[in-house]
Amino acid sequence: MAKNVGVAIVGCGGMGSHHARTLAKRKDVHFRMLVDAREESAQALQKEVNAEFIAKDFERALNDPNIDIVLICTHHHLHAPISIAAAQAGKNVFCEKPLALTLEECENVVKAVESKGIKFMMGFQVRFSPLLLKLKEIAPEPWVTIGHIIDPKWGEASWANDPIEGGGNILSQGCHCFDATCFLNGSKPRSIYAGGGNYQHPTLPIIDSAACTVRFDNDTVANIAIGDFGNPALLGKSGYQVFAGNVTGTLYNLHTGEPEVRLWGTQPERLTAADIPGCTDAYGYTQEMNALIDWIGKDIDPVVGAKVRDGLQSTKLAVKAFESIRTNQVQSL
Repeated sequence: MAKNVGVAIVGCGGMGSHHARTLAKRKDVHFRMLVDAREESAQALQKEVNAEFIAKDFERALNDPNIDIVLICTHHHLHAPISIAAAQAGKNVFCEKPLALTLEECENVVKAVESKGIKFMMGFQVRFSPLLLKLKEIAPEPWVTIGHIIDPKWGEASWANDPIEGGGNILSQGCHCFDATCFLNGSKPRSIYAGGGNYQHPTLPIIDSAACTVRFDNDTVANIAIGDFGNPALLGKSGYQVFAGNVTGTLYNLHTGEPEVRLWGTQPERLTAADIPGCTDAYGYTQEMNALIDWIGKDIDPVVGAKVRDGLQSTKLAVKAFESIRTNQVQSL
């Protein structure tokens, strides 16, 4: 029988508050604790979702036997240490992207999660988008996959651009694109070759622009472009394309405007969220949270959800892309 799931959210800012508001719509969620170093942030969210306790130290959540899952929604440099501590405490974990900013940190998280046998989901919500899933349905084994996440210039002072705290655009946000492209392909990435550099942020020691070619174990290929170097006027900030000969599909305007799918070689030719019965969230956030709670409370495995090794893979692609840019060499995965 399903039970109420005791939830702690660590980090009550943008994504933490977004997930809390989504979870508050479920009757089987009990907000046990909200944690934030800024107590006023936790207090404000507590009033919205009627959480039982607030705290400034995440260790309180790990020591609470009434908490079943910890949602980690902090700045990126804290993802790995909190994930490891939560796993060691036997808590299930949802971690916002990216898993971590270095391969060593990612691998340490994987070891902790797998040694303790906890449930761990990554915050790659686009996997749950009904529109992205339509692309996967019409071309389950695409020959060529194209993905992009491209923004206008991020601010120099943004924490997400800090090389220690956020990692810059490609690690901070581009991990979504690496993951979704691999998800659409359905095969493990074998190698990556990338070109790019620092075009927008000469005062920061980051790579802010990357154009990548990824080869997969099934000998298919993907092109991935990521960075804060402009504004794609036609396809929008984020988009994906799959090509399988006589059937192709394009998803555009994901994350901005009204996302839409255009299909060729199959029907319908055009698809929006309004055309999908019961689709209340084209971006996948609601479906992601529902799948998470059903996994914890009902033991229903979220088949399309990203697990801990998917988080490792996404960061590895970014890190290897950086190495390829620096060396002008193909990098093995």
